[in-house]
Amino acid sequence: MSLIEHSDKLTRIFGRWPSFHDAEVLRLVLDRTGSEGPTLEVQIHVFAATSEVDSTGHYMLKDHTLVTLRFTEVAIEKLQWFNRQNVLFELSISEVAPVAHDGRRLRVEMPSSYGLEATFECQRAIVSDVRPYEAAA
Repeated sequence: MSLIEHSDKLTRIFGRWPSFHDAEVLRLVLDRTGSEGPTLEVQIHVFAATSEVDSTGHYMLKDHTLVTLRFTEVAIEKLQWFNRQNVLFELSISEVAPVAHDGRRLRVEMPSSYGLEATFECQRAIVSDVRPYEAAA
């Protein structure tokens, strides 16, 4: 996805940019300091659903990945419902006209299936870290 810097770190794993449907936000950090502040950093457990079904009738999941996304020059419109479980319906990033949005060029929407819901604008979206997801014991 050309709007997101280093998106190839995820597309190499999933074959495309994932929808983030049913992905879980594990960590969210807001920081107003630094030259690109304010920033928002989010750590998300994302995976791919397969067409295979397990013995309990649930679709099997693969490519469990922990991705950290960093957004710069953030202006938050909505940030609510963060709790013990934060399941996204999707994560969408679209372009906006910088002239009409104080220099910000992207709109990020994170509608919720349960928990965290967010909408904000930013200057840059960056895949800053990608690693295999290991569930806490």
